[in-house]
Amino acid sequence: MYKGMAKSNYKWGVVTVLSLFLMIQAADTYIISAVEPQLIQEYHVTFAVMGILITSTLVVGTVLYPFWGYLYDKYSRKILTVFMAIILGATTWINGLSRIFSQLFVTRILTGIGYPLPSGAFTLTADYFEPKSRGKAMGVINAASPIGYLLGIVIPLTVIGAGLSWRYSFYITAGLSLAVGVLIYVFVKEIPRGSSEPELAGKVASDVYKVKLSDLKKILKNRSLLLLFTQGLFGTIPWTAISFSIITYMSLVRKIPSFTITLVLLVWIIAMVGGNLVSGYLSDFLFKRIPSGRAILGTIVVFLSALLIYLTMYSSTDATFYVLGVITAFVLPMAGPSVNAAVMDIIEPELRGSATAYLNFFASVGSAFGPGIVGVIATAISLQFAITVVSSVTWIFCGIVFALLIFVIPKDISKFKETMKLRGEQLNNSAEERI
Repeated sequence: MYKGMAKSNYKWGVVTVLSLFLMIQAADTYIISAVEPQLIQEYHVTFAVMGILITSTLVVGTVLYPFWGYLYDKYSRKILTVFMAIILGATTWINGLSRIFSQLFVTRILTGIGYPLPSGAFTLTADYFEPKSRGKAMGVINAASPIGYLLGIVIPLTVIGAGLSWRYSFYITAGLSLAVGVLIYVFVKEIPRGSSEPELAGKVASDVYKVKLSDLKKILKNRSLLLLFTQGLFGTIPWTAISFSIITYMSLVRKIPSFTITLVLLVWIIAMVGGNLVSGYLSDFLFKRIPSGRAILGTIVVFLSALLIYLTMYSSTDATFYVLGVITAFVLPMAGPSVNAAVMDIIEPELRGSATAYLNFFASVGSAFGPGIVGVIATAISLQFAITVVSSVTWIFCGIVFALLIFVIPKDISKFKETMKLRGEQLNNSAEERI
């Protein structure tokens, strides 16, 4: 289809387009929080009701992860992604048209149907990038979320600051979602599953191997995947613990002015984007040299995260807090690209959508516990202690899980390569028989 540099440029173009969609999706996820004051004022609802609305939307997306994962393994990932863009765009547009809260509640929950995009984005990316360069691609995709988080705050603040209704925030993200859906349909080409595996290079012209429901049990029998699911379940607890509490901590505990908090968050988000991009290169660098390279990087990152969050939260001065916060924000996301690439290193191409969906399912379940645990501990002791202990303890546990993965994953990678080698030989034999 593409040769030489053109092929390289095209596959990075695909990653860019998919990242744009993930960015918009993340912005849509957080935009409801940014307009919460306006919604409470207009619809006369409580904080508790708004909390139920946000949680319900996320629950819908979480529950549907396995369903979308299976669809992404069975049907065209391009068409499904376009369909998801339409769902997200249409439901978000209707959010803005709502005139009573019950309409907003129902349509907002429906928006959650379009949230499990990563299942398709990661597996499609894996088939465009060979194993030794997947980390970099995963780093770019993972960097989309913090940028989307920033957009989810900036868009409504800009709209409301300009004297417009909060509804235009939803119209903007809806329009962007529909636009990127068109872009995906026109620009992204479906590629046979397994095309990027060295053992199958040039031998796969179509999807020869199809997923069956009975195959899904392979995912739960893979020891490396189970370890990755476990770290995903616990590793996301600190993320929501920090995300939902850090602004309150800076404002009420450290007495930092609102304008300064905004600048700090902006710098931290930029640092997170940089961390994702750099870690993608490090992940590939280590993987080229040792099969457990991605697991080694993950182990170092999560143990270092546990230490850095402690040093940051207990900084003696605000200046030290800002500086250590930037370093911490840079390091925290660095395990992500390795995790996503590692999933692709150990499971058959026709099962990657489901495997990624299970990973995100467990991550979503884990993330739900963060704010609640922090709230209970903060009430009993302090918010500073709560954020620190919840983050440090869970990341130390994840570090242990990653350390176990160092010893387990080489065997699963070897087993995967043997499977791909056998398939390559079968395809060669089939081609010779046709001749």
